[in-house]
Amino acid sequence: MDPLPAPVHAALRGLSALPYENLSKIVAYGQGGNMESTLGLAEGWLERNRETGAGGTCFSLTWWLAGRIRAAGYGYSLLMGDKGKSRNMHCGLRFKHEGRAWLLDPGYMIFDPLPLPEAGLSADAWIPPNALRIEDLPALGVWRLWSGPRGALKQRFDFRRQAVGEAEFFAHWEASYALPMMHYPVLNRVRDGVQYYLQKRSLLVRTAEGGEMRKLDPAQLQAALTGTFGMPEDLAREAMSLVLARDPAFYSK
Repeated sequence: MDPLPAPVHAALRGLSALPYENLSKIVAYGQGGNMESTLGLAEGWLERNRETGAGGTCFSLTWWLAGRIRAAGYGYSLLMGDKGKSRNMHCGLRFKHEGRAWLLDPGYMIFDPLPLPEAGLSADAWIPPNALRIEDLPALGVWRLWSGPRGALKQRFDFRRQAVGEAEFFAHWEASYALPMMHYPVLNRVRDGVQYYLQKRSLLVRTAEGGEMRKLDPAQLQAALTGTFGMPEDLAREAMSLVLARDPAFYSK
């Protein structure tokens, strides 16, 4: 039995068709403005992206989901995530339903609810091709998310238990345009139990049996952006032209 109300489950399933991608964000920033917040709020954002193949980063994916939850008459809390000493690098939602609290984390390509433990306990899940664990760390005031192959989990994010308001969430969203990840492509997709993760020129393909990493040349990278991740060709080319304008040595690294 699904622990989520039908509208919330349907919203997560809808988001699962999109990739995590920062190319749209790189292009918006390169055009001299910040249009992503507007896109994240607009009606039809998901439907348009399904047609074009574009996706979003954790902020737009999470905010779109929050809007659908709100429209269905349910409440939620906005959570910010830290990675080591880097604060507010990630975000998600705390959703409470029928006495249980769940983490909803579409920005990390997790489209199933993860139980949020209490009293210093942890909870484990298997969402192919990755195992996941959430630890409650009361002394730090966070829930810690781990993921990776079974037996080799890596610490990913600390979600602070103290929720933030919309104004603070939007401020962190705006600040994310200045993060180092805006200087190179970062894409993530899970399809049929296979994860595809691209950072800079390195493409990881992971199944339940293991993963393989390889570096891509210019033609291979363009093919991965449009084929593996389904990005619109013109958007992929424009984003990469901005990456190369900032870092002409990108392909030699």
